[in-house]
Amino acid sequence: MTCDKRWRILTVISGSLLFACLVLFPITGKAEQREAEDSVRRMNSALLESMKRAKEIGFRGRYKVLDPVIRDVFALPFMGEVSMGSNWKSLSLEQKKLFLDTYTDWTIASYASNFDGYSGENFKIREGQKISGKTVIVVSNLVRPHEDTIDFNYSLRRIHDKWRIVDIRIEGVSQLAQTRSQFVTVMKKKGFDGLISSLKEKIAALRNKDQAEK
Repeated sequence: MTCDKRWRILTVISGSLLFACLVLFPITGKAEQREAEDSVRRMNSALLESMKRAKEIGFRGRYKVLDPVIRDVFALPFMGEVSMGSNWKSLSLEQKKLFLDTYTDWTIASYASNFDGYSGENFKIREGQKISGKTVIVVSNLVRPHEDTIDFNYSLRRIHDKWRIVDIRIEGVSQLAQTRSQFVTVMKKKGFDGLISSLKEKIAALRNKDQAEK
């Protein structure tokens, strides 16, 4: 076998191996970014529907639109545990369940209350997402006509075979860290029952907001 023929064979084999590697073992960075972006797009789509139909469907309708999406794209059990800090370990199984149920209700109610109108806004996912360790960062811009754009920096992790949102930074402020600070403070002053009562009061106030504004 001549050197030229051997070189051509090696080139074909190398090319086939490279193709097989790309098909069977794709570059995870880009794939992870796309999957993470899809989760954020689902959230953006639900928020826009909630905003556009806000007056038509009211708070309960917005809650119903957002409920399944938020439960799916957010890592709520993880976020709830982190937001309790070191208090989490001392809770009983019943307390953990009650807290996570209340925390989830509060999270969905907050979005249903805050995204309650539409004035031509739109969401745009910015290119250049980055991976930091096990976390994918997706930047989503809320573009508002005649107003400054708001950047939502979503942090996502792969939990239960799906990229889920674990935190949002707005103007450099971590929403999860802010929630944790508030919850830990309430736990220190009022205990677990006080925290649950406080969250339920907030939820009731959010539910009643629509009626108060009519």
